[in-house]
Amino acid sequence: MKTIYKLVLKSYLGPMVLTFFIIMFVLMMNVLWRYIDELVGKGLDPGTIIELLCYATINMIPMALPLSMLLAAIMTMGNLGENYELLAMKSAGMSLPKIMKPLLVVVGLISIGSFFIINDLVPYANKKFFRTIYDIRQMNQTLEFQDGLFFNGIDGMSIRVGHQNQETGLLTDVLIYDNRNASGNMTTTVADSGYIRLSDDKRFLEITLFNGERYEQTRNASQWYNKSSLQRNKFELQKANISISGFEMQRTDADLFNNAQTKNITELQYEIDTLTQQVNSATTRSYDPLLKERIFVRDTTVITDRNDSVAVEKRNFRPIDAIDSWRPSTCVPRTESGTRPFQPHATPGLCSRSTNRRPKMRSTSSTAARSNGTAR
Repeated sequence: MKTIYKLVLKSYLGPMVLTFFIIMFVLMMNVLWRYIDELVGKGLDPGTIIELLCYATINMIPMALPLSMLLAAIMTMGNLGENYELLAMKSAGMSLPKIMKPLLVVVGLISIGSFFIINDLVPYANKKFFRTIYDIRQMNQTLEFQDGLFFNGIDGMSIRVGHQNQETGLLTDVLIYDNRNASGNMTTTVADSGYIRLSDDKRFLEITLFNGERYEQTRNASQWYNKSSLQRNKFELQKANISISGFEMQRTDADLFNNAQTKNITELQYEIDTLTQQVNSATTRSYDPLLKERIFVRDTTVITDRNDSVAVEKRNFRPIDAIDSWRPSTCVPRTESGTRPFQPHATPGLCSRSTNRRPKMRSTSSTAARSNGTAR
């Protein structure tokens, strides 16, 4: 490789890599601010967040790469012109296409690699990104209590605490409303202090309460207004494990997320062919009643690839025969006088062609007289 080509490539690759990472950072901030509300408060581990950002980064490559190449080319040629290096190359007899030859080769190789990234890697990353975002959206918010406010993150339960010690996690002035019973029974628990935590697998809610009272109101589903009871229990220590769901991340099958952004060129072409066949089939079914009613008789664009026997039969018809060709063709024999009686469903054209009429025989005397006249 010539030294001049090394100089041009060195001046180009550095700004391109720098601008690429700057543009990727700006685009990633856009993605992060778009989904920040769905990521905060879910108790996600750093591995899940890094995985999501990696999938989003791959999706941003087709947008960041052309911008970085353009800005790097502008910066390279500007620096060469500012330092009079471009002028020196031209003075040495090098033309501008020859100076830009290494840049064109590098851009061509990057373009080929970018095509394979967009066709193979980006659809896979989009599928994984959509799957991860869906799984995060299905998660409930993590267990966080604020002083004096109700926490409604658990279905059928409302929990209020007066104060929470941030160091020990001890809750004081605890109030719990439990409406999870399908029969309509409601349980209210009041305690001086306690602990409410999630289990390690995030499948159970571990409740430990001290010095409180438990009120349980039992209702009859049909006669709750006159058949209901209230129970009151005092306790010094109460422990309970409540089965919950939605606090752990459930992995969904990525193949369920199929759209245009998760398919490569081959899969998109297959979908286009399938949709084309469905459209053609639907169009043919919609035109069938119109074709049977003979509305599009002279429109050749409607009857395409269609074996229309009626159209074949009317090829040699006269105009009046073509209009009546849809009616049942019944031939009526002629009478002795040579006429046919009127029939409303008869087809004169078909009868005239299908009837085998015997040719008229000329008399011998008239033929001879005509020949004598011709001889004279």
